[in-house]
Amino acid sequence: MPATVSVLLAALLVGQALAPLRKSDLVRLLSGSALSQGELAQLVSRNCLTFDPTDRDRTDFRRLGAERALLAAVDDCARRAAARSAQPARPTQPSAPPPPTGLPHRVVPGPSDAPAVRISAERSSFVAGGGQRGPAGGRLPRALVFEARDSAGAPLARQSVTFTGVNARIEPATVTTDGIGQARAGVTLGERVGSATVIAAVGVVEKQVAFNVAAGPAAQLVVMCGRTRLGGSVGGRFAMRPDTIVALRVFAQDGFANPAPLLGLRAAVADARIFRVLGVTQDSLAGTVALKPDQPGTTSLAVIANGMREYLTVTVPPRAAPGKVDCP
Repeated sequence: MPATVSVLLAALLVGQALAPLRKSDLVRLLSGSALSQGELAQLVSRNCLTFDPTDRDRTDFRRLGAERALLAAVDDCARRAAARSAQPARPTQPSAPPPPTGLPHRVVPGPSDAPAVRISAERSSFVAGGGQRGPAGGRLPRALVFEARDSAGAPLARQSVTFTGVNARIEPATVTTDGIGQARAGVTLGERVGSATVIAAVGVVEKQVAFNVAAGPAAQLVVMCGRTRLGGSVGGRFAMRPDTIVALRVFAQDGFANPAPLLGLRAAVADARIFRVLGVTQDSLAGTVALKPDQPGTTSLAVIANGMREYLTVTVPPRAAPGKVDCP
């Protein structure tokens, strides 16, 4: 479990009050915490959030497994924050000047009196590497670069930047900005096709950037007979009645079971006297192989696409055989 999550959980268990949660904190809790959804919802309700959740934030939380109670707590925090910001600020009374205490004296500021350097949320941002597209599980070719600046636009060195990924892995996860205020990290996309998000956090300031995750190269063929997948754990055998036409559905998947483009679908029968291939059709992601039995017997069928073959054993029973034996 990441160190940040461990600290948060330890503070929760001993009953300490926690600061409002950043998006990266909530992502880490959803990704690696032993807390239940109800406990997470209570944590969010009690401490609330440092950010105004967007539709993309809610989508990221759902992908990480957030359920209705937790999402409701997030929305409730957003409503409370909006209500507080809508209230007019109270006028402050000017403080009276301190009474004279004798001769004026000059105070020499020490190191602790120096103004604290504050990162600017408006001027700090990702400056390179965002918006890339790559295959699921693949490492992106260009590094992700986050730049920290103060309110005057000056780069901030020696700032600790923590990167958190949704459907992505970042290496290293924590980087200190260099002399020009930049922190660099590599991004490996996750297993799900769609989008990936990386969040950079410096103190209470957070910025996020999105990437596109495409399917990787086809790694396996999936052949469906009705609702049954042929091959794999169920075996590559099936039977069809002599008086029917069976349509097999064929798909290609990458190494993470994401749909991949189907290319060059065809089929070959070892003994065409038992059954024959009536036709093969396909679009970009799926295809159909139609089979017509001719006489009883058993033979093999090869389904071929994307340079791969799936071998099946097909039996055509005699017409007098009882029961339904074609694809369910």
